[in-house]
Amino acid sequence: MKTTIDRVFLAVDVQHDFCDPSGSLYVQGSPNDLYRALTRFAAERGIPILGSVDSHAWDAWEFASNTHVGPKGEEPNFPDHCVKGTPGWLKIPGTLPSRFRFIPNVAEAKTASIVDELGSGATQAVYFEKEVYSLFANPLTDRFLRELSARAGGMPEVIVYGVATDYCVKGAVLGLLERGYRTVVVADGIAAVTPAGGRQAIEELLAAGARFETAEVVMR
Repeated sequence: MKTTIDRVFLAVDVQHDFCDPSGSLYVQGSPNDLYRALTRFAAERGIPILGSVDSHAWDAWEFASNTHVGPKGEEPNFPDHCVKGTPGWLKIPGTLPSRFRFIPNVAEAKTASIVDELGSGATQAVYFEKEVYSLFANPLTDRFLRELSARAGGMPEVIVYGVATDYCVKGAVLGLLERGYRTVVVADGIAAVTPAGGRQAIEELLAAGARFETAEVVMR
């Protein structure tokens, strides 16, 4: 295991249904070529990549195609999207390094060996499945990050990019800040569902302590 890990990249929901114009819940302006460049940069330099992947069953309560509601009565009525195993669930080409693992959205699983693999470089990326906005909706995320920090000589800086600014990016960044992680958002590596929602989210993240940098600065 490396004695220190200064920073990790965090790719939020870089999946076909969100990032490709043919996706069922496409976020306009998703900078896919930049996501590929960030993936290459991290893989070439041994920077660990973390990420979230939206993972639904066919009858998810978020979907307008059924009458289910969320745990608090939510009915967002989104189009069906990111159903696990379908093409829309897949990450867009070029955003997976050659060696990666997926962490299921379950209450208990052994993650210590994967933490060690990520730290040593044997595994380049780890992606957490989730059903709602926040990366931390997966109960293993928080424990994994704490284990990584403990093994890596302290809490690393987390570089965040992906979609959507006003939903899952905001949820991931606020969750990181609440837990004390130094968090940088790639300013040109995010896209919002609506311009107003994106502006509001950025203001909220700045107020919470996030730093914004361009991809050029991040990849120097």
